[in-house]
Amino acid sequence: MSRIEVRASGRWRAVEILGGLIVIALAIFALADPQFTIQTLVIVIAAGLVLGGLFRITVGAFATVLPSPLRSLNVTGGVIASVLGIAALLDLQAAVATLVGILAVALLLVGAVEIGVGVARHPPAWLRLVILAIGALTIILSIYVILNMSVGQSILAAILALALLLVGIRNIVHGITGHHPIPRSVDAAVTAA
Repeated sequence: MSRIEVRASGRWRAVEILGGLIVIALAIFALADPQFTIQTLVIVIAAGLVLGGLFRITVGAFATVLPSPLRSLNVTGGVIASVLGIAALLDLQAAVATLVGILAVALLLVGAVEIGVGVARHPPAWLRLVILAIGALTIILSIYVILNMSVGQSILAAILALALLLVGIRNIVHGITGHHPIPRSVDAAVTAA
């Protein structure tokens, strides 16, 4: 298999560049107001829980082709998801603190795993030291976030904004270059000529 370059249409490239600029603007906005960013994230997640829960309840109630235990499981899961989503919407501050806390604990576990990997006998020694340092810094950061949730919200917003920024830059670069490599067999290229 070889790869050939296909140039995207001018309209598609313009859409990619415009989309990239919009995403970068949203990333800058997210960095400027971390509290709004986190609350928006919580609202989107909570709304998803409510809608997903209602869908599961509907499936459990009306999908007569499913076995009874599966229908009951759908209804139960749907009710739990809907209640959690509604609770998050009713108390955004508690939902934000919970989200940041969960992510901080996950980061703590990731740091512990990194230290475990660093302690293992992976040559060379400098790589082990780098892995240990990353693990230790991750644990320190996560503990700091757990102890100071408002900093955790800002860090979470910054990570989300950075991810948006990278996506926006990628879209702009992709739109400017307009190249899209696609796999193509050599046989097809020979028969096409």
